[in-house]
Amino acid sequence: MSAVSSKGPGSRMQYLAGQLLPVFLTAVFVSQAAAQGKPLSSADLSRLTSQAENGSLRAQVELAKSYEGGHSGKVDYQQAAHWFRKAADQGDPDSQNSLAVLYLTGRGVSRDDIEAERWLQRAASSGFPLALHNLGILYLGTWKVAPDPQRGIDLLTRAANADLEIAQLQLGFEYLSGSHVPADPQLGFGWLKRAAKRHFAAADFLLATAYENGQGTKPDLGKAVEHYRRAAERGYSFAENNLGRLYMEGRGVEKDEQQALRLFLASAEQGNPQSYLNLALCSLKGCSGAPDQTAAYSWYISGARFMKSVPENFQQKFSEVAAQLTPQQIANAQTQSQTWILLHPTSDPHTPLQLDHVPGPAVAMNRNSQPIRIPNEGLNSLWQPTQFMLRPFPSRASEH
Repeated sequence: MSAVSSKGPGSRMQYLAGQLLPVFLTAVFVSQAAAQGKPLSSADLSRLTSQAENGSLRAQVELAKSYEGGHSGKVDYQQAAHWFRKAADQGDPDSQNSLAVLYLTGRGVSRDDIEAERWLQRAASSGFPLALHNLGILYLGTWKVAPDPQRGIDLLTRAANADLEIAQLQLGFEYLSGSHVPADPQLGFGWLKRAAKRHFAAADFLLATAYENGQGTKPDLGKAVEHYRRAAERGYSFAENNLGRLYMEGRGVEKDEQQALRLFLASAEQGNPQSYLNLALCSLKGCSGAPDQTAAYSWYISGARFMKSVPENFQQKFSEVAAQLTPQQIANAQTQSQTWILLHPTSDPHTPLQLDHVPGPAVAMNRNSQPIRIPNEGLNSLWQPTQFMLRPFPSRASEH
């Protein structure tokens, strides 16, 4: 089956070589500890360990990063935590921040938000931007520390003014959503533009939604397409889905159902259930050939399984589709759906995920996945646009 086929999810489709999982904002915890590096030889590892044991701060930091990034031969979070602690005790803010993130994610140590706060406070006291950001996120709430939204926003602002893109991104939708500060769409839009200057994929995506919906700026579909495309080219699944929707609708671009299908498939490869609903409709329309109701129903039940709520128009439409299928066709659709889901795990909001923030690796865990939607005219049609997610999602990523 070709990569642009709209057949159901029983076959694995390869459209993008990279697998970049989406970032749900707002609470993204970042660390530059797991930066990419060359694997260590056994001799290098032995030498580095000896230096670290003799108190070399540089060796302790490098050794911790090697264990965390798997450059020592395998990922070992316990050893990473051990050496980050040694370096943190010597006052290294990078290691203090990295150790805090391990406590927040329970990797190599028992999960402990209070201990994480203590290490973040030490790192932030030196003005370390990542720690300022992470401590700010901690104070926005939903953690086992006393919430202090105003202090959280102040810390995020300090990190953003230090040119930390993820903090600029965070502030952007904080001001767009008004969840912890009075809503100021223009200010939020300005922060998103700063975050997107170096084509940070998540920032380009949110900036595109702002242009599409007229949040903090005049609606501009041309700009929305430009920024969706930038994020999609980096494998950002929600941007792929939204750009596909615009191609399907012919909004901001010339209508092209096959291009829409390719983008939906690329998004689906990463387990984005909203793209499943779009693929269901593509199958009904026959975007790449004859309509296929069995494939359409398979995509639909795949999406419905993971989305908290499916629009009523989808439910009604696919109830009608199911009524036209034979029991065998329904069984085939269910089998195809199960096979696809097995091969393409959908982002579970309570499961640690591996992210690829350009340019380095990251780890994420969603603590609260309840979405807040920014109104979009597409919500009133059969085409499901990506929701603008505004809920805590802790992660670890490299600094730009």
